[in-house]
Amino acid sequence: MHEDRAIHRVTGGLAEIRPTRDRGNAIDPAMVEAIDAAVRAVEADETVRSVLLTAAGPAFCVGGDLGFFRSRVDDLPAQLDSMIDTWHGSTLRRLSALPVPVVAAVRGGVGGVGLGLVWGADVVVAADDVKLATGFTKLGMTGDGGSTWYLPRLVGMRRAQQLMLRSTPVGAEQALKWGLVSRVVPGDEVDTVARTIAEEFADGPTWAYGGIKQLLRDGDDRTHADGLLAEYRLMTAGAGRADVREGVIAFTERRASKFDGR
Repeated sequence: MHEDRAIHRVTGGLAEIRPTRDRGNAIDPAMVEAIDAAVRAVEADETVRSVLLTAAGPAFCVGGDLGFFRSRVDDLPAQLDSMIDTWHGSTLRRLSALPVPVVAAVRGGVGGVGLGLVWGADVVVAADDVKLATGFTKLGMTGDGGSTWYLPRLVGMRRAQQLMLRSTPVGAEQALKWGLVSRVVPGDEVDTVARTIAEEFADGPTWAYGGIKQLLRDGDDRTHADGLLAEYRLMTAGAGRADVREGVIAFTERRASKFDGR
């Protein structure tokens, strides 16, 4: 794997994906390929029960590598076509569709294309120094990473317009208030808190988590009646699973459940 761009490892059912590039983990073609390879590896690993998405350095991901773009400005359409095709068609699509919980630990600057990693997580733990900004209009661009799809759903259309059209930066407390992140903690605690949550997920009812993610993800495309039907089908399909049996028995015995993901 591209060790100079991203680390992927699995321990006890917990997979960690960790971009490790200098310059704020800026996204260039090699970074896209490294993160995509890590997500694909997690997707194919049946032992994975949760994912922890972290990043080396003081910034989670500042967005696209503008130095790279500048060096290829005369060939920018082709460069972006190749990068975004993989980033959207594979990396972010696979990340959001993983049938296990994804926890992101973010700090410092998070911008542009890098926001796609944040949107694809199920739980986002943010350091108190975090600053989110789309930044696309500063470059005369429309944007990628799924921001125009996620933001209206997360914060409403008017706030999404402000964040996209004016590239308005959002600090940690505002991000929490608007629902862009799940929790804000001191910077020196962000990795520990996120890891603890991811480990709790790794010990949880994996199939149930995956089913809930699917129901939530598909909800926008369903009527209320269709949503009820989808819930019915998943509840009955999972009723015979070992984790359901364990959960029911443990609850009635007033003890902690010991789920194994089956």
